[in-house]
Amino acid sequence: MQNYTLPSSPLILISYCILFAVLGFFFTMSTSSIYAQIEITTGENFSSPKFNGTVSEDAEPKPDILYSALHSDTIVGEVLNNFTYPIEAVRITASVYDKNGVIAATGDSYTSEYWIKPGSRSGFDIYLDEKLPNNSKYTLTTSLEKSENDKPEALQLSVGGNSKGSNNFKLLGEVLNQGQDDANSVKVSGIFYDKNHKVLDVDYTYTNPDIIGPNKKAPFELSFYTDNPEKIKSIAINAQSNEYSLITNGTQNNTKSEPSN
Repeated sequence: MQNYTLPSSPLILISYCILFAVLGFFFTMSTSSIYAQIEITTGENFSSPKFNGTVSEDAEPKPDILYSALHSDTIVGEVLNNFTYPIEAVRITASVYDKNGVIAATGDSYTSEYWIKPGSRSGFDIYLDEKLPNNSKYTLTTSLEKSENDKPEALQLSVGGNSKGSNNFKLLGEVLNQGQDDANSVKVSGIFYDKNHKVLDVDYTYTNPDIIGPNKKAPFELSFYTDNPEKIKSIAINAQSNEYSLITNGTQNNTKSEPSN
């Protein structure tokens, strides 16, 4: 075994001390770089979100969300195209927070209509798949694309009978294609309102068959489960295909939802 003795010179001792200090500093910096992290206390919230607001991604113009509401595990609402041009691929993203502002759930959904003409509305529903805490709040973020497509008005919508069961609602109707070409993937969507014109539910379906030839028509059925169908007092209905939009004369089709005899 070899024995080592430290130099007795004060200058050499000082040099060793400085060397150890520098090495210790670099070691500390290296360790901090490798294991750097942010620690938070469980339940602590660093920034409170702005509730009941709608934010558009990338600070782009956003459509109007006329109404939205949280029903159990679903957020329902309707969007208005407030632009002078058609829009498409409108996606709504929801973030739900508990009473302390801590995020509890998130989800997203596209509007019922992929393509929305200027001045028209479309419904949306976002299923959250979470058991939400009491007094939950939420924010909505929108994204969209400007559409280069122009769908001429050629689909005529007629509404027949509707019925309400103990926990379901059903609406029947037909779509007539007045265009010169086939209407492909004809989709019918509905926004269902209460007596105060607040959205209760949204639903969509396709005609049967979903391809309608010129001057031909096809039936459709909107049918869905709801806790209290008696609350449904009016409906906004829309129809569109890959080629055509609904003949509206400036307004979207609306029908009273009183049960037929």
